Amino acid sequence: MSDLIRSTRASLGVTGGELAARLGITVGAVSQMERAEREGRIRLDTLRRALNALGRQLMLDETPESAYSRFGAERTTEAMQAALDAGDEAYALRLLTQAAQAVRDHGTALSDRELESRPSRLADRRWETLFRAVYGRALPANRQPAWAVPQRLPRRWYVSQFESLRRRADRSTPTDLRDLNILIDERSLMRA
Repeated sequence: MSDLIRSTRASLGVTGGELAARLGITVGAVSQMERAEREGRIRLDTLRRALNALGRQLMLDETPESAYSRFGAERTTEAMQAALDAGDEAYALRLLTQAAQAVRDHGTALSDRELESRPSRLADRRWETLFRAVYGRALPANRQPAWAVPQRLPRRWYVSQFESLRRRADRSTPTDLRDLNILIDERSLMRA
């Protein structure tokens, strides 16, 4: 469903132990709460209480569904995180490239809210940077929200684990991704 507690905690630099102390619960209970949120089983009052302990407020809203809503930033992030949690990096990359293509081709079909709303982030900083770079560059310049600006990774990251694809990435990674220390060949970005 979402990853608000973990991503808010991480962005504020709050550990699971610190949140547990603020809530008067155990670290294990915080872990269970975060898992229940990711799986869509968390109660709203529990989510609200956890966010309040982090100095944040839960706000719910609705927006009309369109044929392209599944390619919005928030829904793409959630689907990618589920794929990464399941250990399926190839599927996570496919979700990202499909969403970026849909945004590039049909971006006007998505509301500003669908493009701007992104309450959770990908847990892995490398994937988060790749998401911001690929999805962000698919957006028209006048519709790029602040979250779409990627930050350079401290070390080079080959998206593929396969040596042949790594060699190809050395030769064909797009310049904007290479500048971020992300190495992935152009074909993988197009075929994923």
